[in-house]
Amino acid sequence: MKILTLIDSFKGTITSKRLGELTKEVLSNLGHTVKPFAISDGGDGFLDAISENIELKEVKCIVCDPLMRRIESNYLVTEDTAYIELAKASGINLLTEKELNPFIASTYGFGEMINDAITKGFKKIVIGIGGSATDDGGSGMLEALGVKFNNGTLKEMNNKNLGLINSIDTVVLEKNIKDVKFVVLSDVTNPLLGPNGATYVFSPQKGAKKDDLSLLENNMINYSSFYPEFIDYPGSGAAGGVGYALKTFLHAEVVSGIDYILDLIKYDEIYTNYDLIITGEGKIDSQSLQGKVISSIMSKTKERNLIFVCAINELNDNQYNVLSIVGDDVTKEMSMSNPEYYYKELLKKNFK
Repeated sequence: MKILTLIDSFKGTITSKRLGELTKEVLSNLGHTVKPFAISDGGDGFLDAISENIELKEVKCIVCDPLMRRIESNYLVTEDTAYIELAKASGINLLTEKELNPFIASTYGFGEMINDAITKGFKKIVIGIGGSATDDGGSGMLEALGVKFNNGTLKEMNNKNLGLINSIDTVVLEKNIKDVKFVVLSDVTNPLLGPNGATYVFSPQKGAKKDDLSLLENNMINYSSFYPEFIDYPGSGAAGGVGYALKTFLHAEVVSGIDYILDLIKYDEIYTNYDLIITGEGKIDSQSLQGKVISSIMSKTKERNLIFVCAINELNDNQYNVLSIVGDDVTKEMSMSNPEYYYKELLKKNFK
């Protein structure tokens, strides 16, 4: 059987690229022909997905992590385009659980990466913005690109400082980004503010306690009051408000991350060459069917067998063919302790 795999990362355990490798390893040994593609909606693994399909060069740079510590990071380039993954500088994956703090986490390092690409002369910058550790509305990124808050007296921008803003000067920024086109890959549709916004939906997973939410939100309200046009724009709440800053200040074009990748690999043309399509993600639930990787692949895949793989299945609908690691014989703790082993066992048990 000819099998095509496009499996999103099992967050915190197995990357999309590695899932493809493991699937090919197991199913090839069982006599199947497997073509894996790394996939991403613009979050973790975005650079892996891009680099599998375009010949790219790596550019290394020293930037700040979310807590303003210097780290080595990287982005990828062609002759005229830079591909930048926010999570490489400002990602939640760069912090331990004890270090998570949305009041002080900053996107400054992400801005440094963008500035590095601009300085090197790239006129198109494609950005994946998932997986952030921040709730700073992209203010740290803006500071790194030359925006002055309170005439330059307010520095090291983060959520805590958003409530102190009384002026925003974008003169240097506008000069720096002149003639640069920004394309943002994101499948988050949340607005910046409110119960479905950046703070209330995403900051709890970044370390916010229940009592923190109103404080974080009020700081964001003050910040965004100076440029309110895109507060309700779908995706403004992505990455702790980075979507808002990219749209408002960098005039970015926002596109669906998964659709961008699927178009890149010409999915509509190639999937009909395969007998079976395997997709999935770490946890499959009702939200998986309404956005992001799985739903987009479902909508584009017709008259082909489609199987979902995951670690945890929370769907109550039997119409979908879902293979889950966690079940009668495997607990969540077992799966987390040795995810690659149990993923391979899942495949061996269900494919002959």
